[in-house]
Amino acid sequence: MLLRVPIAALLVAGCIGGVDRAQCAIDPDCAQPAFCAQGTCIEGTRTCPVLQPTFSSINLHFIQVGCGVRQLNCHATDSANVNSGPSFFGHPYANLVNASAANQLGSAPGLVLVKAGDPQGSFLLTKLRLTSALDPTYGGGQPADAPGSTCADALAAIEQWIQSGAPDN
Repeated sequence: MLLRVPIAALLVAGCIGGVDRAQCAIDPDCAQPAFCAQGTCIEGTRTCPVLQPTFSSINLHFIQVGCGVRQLNCHATDSANVNSGPSFFGHPYANLVNASAANQLGSAPGLVLVKAGDPQGSFLLTKLRLTSALDPTYGGGQPADAPGSTCADALAAIEQWIQSGAPDN
């Protein structure tokens, strides 16, 4: 009985195993449904984070945790050194909005990563919607390890942000 009181007190205080729910080490440290990324609990799941149609939400809860920006490949600070996509580390607004896309593995020329006001003309959404690892026109779907796995709700938030002019908000 005495042992239950301290455990109950920890649960009421929002701590599990001594970890503040706002911080985490592993997914179970977060209230469900949520996942742990870089020591922070993020609402939703890895393939379906809860996003608002703002750049800050999309960047913090999607780009910074799902695009390999903290790894040595994909969209990290040194991604050009490993012949990968552009760096999305930190505040990548200028690298995304109205920025040309290289499309190294596809044949379509003249693509723009995020074409403000034009979701259908935005290469970012095209890449996230591709389900193939290698499309001859657009290269591989994203994320590279699970093409097409981003859920419809997250894609809708990104599309709404682009449709509203892709502001840096």
